[in-house]
Amino acid sequence: MQLNPGEYRSHRFPPMVKPVVQHEGVSQDADSYVAQPEFNTKEHQAALQKQLEEGFQQGLQRGHEEGLRQGVEQGRQQGFTLGQQDGFQQGYTKGESQGREKYESVIAPVQALQAQIQQWQDEREHAQREQICSLVQKVAQQVIRAELTLMPQQILALVEETLDSMPGSSDKVVIHLNPQDLERITNLNPTLHPSWKLVANKEMPIGGVQLVTDHAEADASSDARLEACMETLREHLLENPVQQPSATETSHSVTAATAESLSE
Repeated sequence: MQLNPGEYRSHRFPPMVKPVVQHEGVSQDADSYVAQPEFNTKEHQAALQKQLEEGFQQGLQRGHEEGLRQGVEQGRQQGFTLGQQDGFQQGYTKGESQGREKYESVIAPVQALQAQIQQWQDEREHAQREQICSLVQKVAQQVIRAELTLMPQQILALVEETLDSMPGSSDKVVIHLNPQDLERITNLNPTLHPSWKLVANKEMPIGGVQLVTDHAEADASSDARLEACMETLREHLLENPVQQPSATETSHSVTAATAESLSE
């Protein structure tokens, strides 16, 4: 085509180099890329998908193995801790039970011996208290009889005190005395109550007094009063022992109490 003067047309220069296509790290020119068959791309995608699946399976397998390993290790640690605690508790319980059985088997003879010793001590103390009571009663009887021998008027005081506690009137009173006591009282020539009648009775012990009225009879002897005191003493020493007094202290206390009751 011929141009007129002053006209022009654009001209396209050909490229100096061919375009390059980047694919998977391989540089290809446009011609070779275009000329590449289509099935290569599909195979590449299939291979890539296969690699992804294989990588996923490998990761899944490794994760499973790692999780299993960690689970086994953690379970082993927990099982070891729990087993250690359980074993310690069982061992402690078993050891405590065996120790208690061993202690009981060893201490049983000692306890039996201790019980025998305690029984022997109790029996010995009881026998000692009975001996104390018997000794006190004998000493008190000797003291009272000696006092009545020296002071026979004390028998009349016992008679008056006993009559005051007897029911009914005492217009007629028969007083039974030991012949020796009656003789001592007669020698004193005391002033007696008109209603009193003194009678010698050989069955009466020294210090014994038996009162007979129209309404009642009463024992006013010193032995009866002493026996009442001894009952109180036995109750204190034998039935309710609190503190074992000495024979001397007991003798003094009972003698003083008896003498006081006789003088009232």
